[in-house]
Amino acid sequence: MNPNGTGSRWRWLFTFLALAGPAQAARLAPDDWTPARNLSHTPGRSFYAALAVNPATGDAFAAWTDDGVATWEEVMGRRWDHASQMWLAVENLSQSAEWARDGGPALIFDGQGPGLLIWTRTYSASQGAPASGHDVLWRAWDGAAWSPEQVLMHGEAALPGSPGAFGLIPVQMPDATLLFITWGTSYRTAEYQNGVWSDLSPWGYVNLVNLAQVIADDAGNLHAAGYGPNSNQSGYNYWFHDAYYLTYDGAAWSEPVNLSYTDGVAGSIGLTFDGQGRLHLLWSDPDSPFSDESLKSAIWERVYDGASWTPNVEVTAYSDAQAINGFSLAPESDVTGTLHLAWSEGLLSGGTHIDLDIYHQYGDGTTWGSEQKVYTSTTDSRYPVLAVGSDGEFLAWQEIFWAGGTLPDSEVYASFQVDLIVPHTRTYLPVVSK
Repeated sequence: MNPNGTGSRWRWLFTFLALAGPAQAARLAPDDWTPARNLSHTPGRSFYAALAVNPATGDAFAAWTDDGVATWEEVMGRRWDHASQMWLAVENLSQSAEWARDGGPALIFDGQGPGLLIWTRTYSASQGAPASGHDVLWRAWDGAAWSPEQVLMHGEAALPGSPGAFGLIPVQMPDATLLFITWGTSYRTAEYQNGVWSDLSPWGYVNLVNLAQVIADDAGNLHAAGYGPNSNQSGYNYWFHDAYYLTYDGAAWSEPVNLSYTDGVAGSIGLTFDGQGRLHLLWSDPDSPFSDESLKSAIWERVYDGASWTPNVEVTAYSDAQAINGFSLAPESDVTGTLHLAWSEGLLSGGTHIDLDIYHQYGDGTTWGSEQKVYTSTTDSRYPVLAVGSDGEFLAWQEIFWAGGTLPDSEVYASFQVDLIVPHTRTYLPVVSK
């Protein structure tokens, strides 16, 4: 797709019903989240983490932008080995020349195991590069190692932006991976199939909306969430955004629908399908004193059942002076039909979010379960990312602290838990007749 019984009364007869149907799975009680681990542990700042799980092996992959290993930023990564249940050594995945700035990684694995790492690079002749330019690069995972880097897109101007010059949104389609390269409300796409990229599309345009997430349904139709103009444009409200939804049917984008509207502003956005095929759009409100519409720091949800959107409801349990700093929603339910949500939560003090910790929650598509605290920070835990496999889930986030100097330092931390997922068929019950 390119988006541009009978018997005696004294006798019991037991008949077992063989109910045909697909195999299902049950989620048993999960183990505790593992103690948080510093994945990056470098002298500089480590930020903008990405996570993905290889469904073929259960291995997890983390990548992030790091400015402590070279003159400018590099893309670093680690792999969690399912067999040993351990994180392997840190790798420099970009290894660019000293005059290049690499960042903004994205990771995706298809259902058979092949994976992609995609990131951006920008460089300037004024900073020692032989010429100015910008690139989108990629490497493929073959089951044992990453392939050499290759250029997917090249431009002849040094572009600003850290951790990446472009937004990168990979989408798992029924038979390919579709990549959106975004720049404001503009985008272009390319498809990766059988080890080969298609030609890049021309630059397209989405009316008013900066795409934040794109997912595909079983028919290959695209569903997108993004940031658009606040419904109130007066004063400082102009600088805040609402949460918008739109679709692409293979020919054109629908008109964006403002789902947060006057009920709040959007700091983070997430979109996912549940096990029954309903579409969930979530957004978080920071409760900013500078916006008339930012009224309560919470995570809000609306659900589309194929006919209409439900009213917005609060997902997390509210507490006094609560501050929801951001969240991550798994883009699809797991093999049991369970939804996964993680977020950063602390206290609101004078309009500032402080003492931020990491939380996690399950949902069945109708209700959300009890909250789990994954990590209690001694500083601030922000920007969680979440990846779900067939037998566990992984969380990474940015741990921010002051280590002297004028800017805060940051590291990428991670935790995981392995659930016991038990495949089973339908239950066979005796039918009693007499």
